[in-house]
Amino acid sequence: MKNWFSKLLLTSLSLGILVFPFSIKAEVLNDDFDLSRLKSLKLGYYIGSFDPIHLGHQHVIEEALKSEYVDYVLIYPAPGGDQFKNRTDLALRQKMIASIYQEHPKVLLTYWTPKELQDKFTPLANEIDVVGIIGSDVVTETLMGPDKELSEKYRSVFMRGLPLKEKHYEDTVGALMALKASSFLVALRGEIDLSHVNGKIYDRSIRAFIPSKDSSSTEVRNAIKNEKPFEQLLSFPVQAIIKQEGLYGLPTNLNNTLRDELLGMQESDQKARSKLLNIKTFSEELWKDVQEIDSKNGQKLKEIVSQYGWPGVSVIGLDGSSALWLLVQHQDHDIHFQKQCLSLLKTAVQEYGASPKSLAYLTDRVNMNENQPQIYGTQWVQQDGKFLLYSVEDEERLDQRRAEVGLSTIAEYKKQIQVAYQLNDEDFK
Repeated sequence: MKNWFSKLLLTSLSLGILVFPFSIKAEVLNDDFDLSRLKSLKLGYYIGSFDPIHLGHQHVIEEALKSEYVDYVLIYPAPGGDQFKNRTDLALRQKMIASIYQEHPKVLLTYWTPKELQDKFTPLANEIDVVGIIGSDVVTETLMGPDKELSEKYRSVFMRGLPLKEKHYEDTVGALMALKASSFLVALRGEIDLSHVNGKIYDRSIRAFIPSKDSSSTEVRNAIKNEKPFEQLLSFPVQAIIKQEGLYGLPTNLNNTLRDELLGMQESDQKARSKLLNIKTFSEELWKDVQEIDSKNGQKLKEIVSQYGWPGVSVIGLDGSSALWLLVQHQDHDIHFQKQCLSLLKTAVQEYGASPKSLAYLTDRVNMNENQPQIYGTQWVQQDGKFLLYSVEDEERLDQRRAEVGLSTIAEYKKQIQVAYQLNDEDFK
C-alpha cells in the first residue's frame, strides 16, 4: 500500500476540525504568546459588539490586511458592562469569531480582560504601532458628534491607553481605553461622507478609509426576529452556531443523539488513523483496522442518510456536520455512496445547511476517485516519495474558485500541510 500516507494526508486540513493529533488555529494572545513578535509592526485593534460578526466586519478585516494598512488584526468583542446593549453572552460571540478565523495566520484572538490586555501591552506600548479600526458611525456620533463637549470627553479617553480604573477592568469602557492607538482605519458604511474631517480625528490621523459592505448586526438580528432569510449576511460557521445555539430567538431543532453518534464515529475514525500516522513504516494490521472502521461507519452512514438525507447544521450542529462530511470523505471504497452523498450535500449547501468547504472537498474526492481532474485543489497524492497536487481543472483560476467557497490560496494551503506534517519544500514536486 505505497500511497497509504497519501490517503491519510488527503483530508487533514479542512474546516478546522481535528483530523489527526494536531490542529491549525488562529493565534491566541495568551501567556504563551510572545508579544515581542509584534515589535515594529502595525496591529489593527478592532473592537465592536460583533453580535454577530458579519460579512461587513470580515470585509474590513480582509481589506486592512490585504492593503497592508496593518500586519495583524486583533478582534476584541466588547465585554459588556454598559447600559446601552443587552448583548449575547461574550463566550458565544467569541465562539462565532473563532469559527471564522481559526485558520487565519494574521488574525489574533484573545480571552484577556481589558485590564489583562493593557497590562500585557504596557511594557511594549512604544514599540507596537496600534491602529484603531472603527466604524464611521463612531466618528460621526461619538468622536466628532454634534455634542462637542461629549465628543471631546470621548476623544480624551478613546484608545488612549490610559490606566484603567478598577470599575473598568472587565467592561466595554475598559476595552475602549486599554490600548493606545496612534491612528485609525475607518470603515465607511453607505453614503457617509467624512471628507470634512480632513483625514484626522482631532490629534490623530486617519490612515485610510475602507468602504464597508452595507450590512449590520442589527440587520441580522431583525431578519431572524421577522423570520426572514439572514444567512446571506454571514459566513457559514456563524450561521451554523446561531442555528445550533438558537440565538436571537431562532428556534433550535438540534438532535443531540444523532450529533453524538456522529462525533463518536469520528472519534473512532481519528484514533485509527492517528495510530498509522505515528509510525514510520506501514503496518498492514493498522491499515486493516482503518478499513474495518470505515466499513462499519459506512453501514451506519447509509442508515442515517436513508432516514435524514443530509442533516443540516440546525439538526447536528457545526461539529456534527463536520464529522458527517469527514466520515463520508473516507468512504473511498464505496464511490457510489460518496456520489449519492455529494448530491445530497449540494442541496444542503444551497439551503445553508452545510458548508461550501465540505462540498469542495467531497467534490474533489469523488472526481479523484473517478480519475477526473479536481476543481478546488483539496487533494494531494504521493508519487516517487514526493507529494504533489492531484490534477486540477483550469488551474489558472484555482485560487478564484477556492476563494468562492472560503478556502485559502493553494500556496497557503501547501504551507499549512508543511507545518502540520513538518515537511520541507523538498518533500513536494
